[in-house]
Amino acid sequence: MELVSGILLFVVGVSTGMAIMFARNKWDTGSQQAKQALSKCQQDNAQLKQEWQDHLATFRSVATNLNEMSNHISAQIEDAEQLMKQPTHAPSFPFFSKEATQILQSAGPDKRQRTQISDQPLDYSNSASGVFQGEQKRVNE
Repeated sequence: MELVSGILLFVVGVSTGMAIMFARNKWDTGSQQAKQALSKCQQDNAQLKQEWQDHLATFRSVATNLNEMSNHISAQIEDAEQLMKQPTHAPSFPFFSKEATQILQSAGPDKRQRTQISDQPLDYSNSASGVFQGEQKRVNE
């Protein structure tokens, strides 16, 4: 009986050891998969964080450029407004005399009408005169 109980204890011990080994192996593979998934998530998270930092740097650069362009445009608009608001003043050395300047300033922007010239200069009149006097050659066709 001692032999049977020894064999029985041996078989129970081996089966218990094998059951513990299988259970540990099963839990460890799940643990390994969890560790791998956790590692992959951490890598993805680090990659996303780096991409966000790159995007934020790009956005900061664009915002800075837009701000500089806006300031430049505002300065140009202010300069244009100042030029538009400047009063017109007479030059220190006027081209025309004082009287002529007053006449020109008081004259309206109306265009004057052209006068019709009835008499042509003699060189361009119908009858020959001056240098153009002479015989006319006739061409027979």
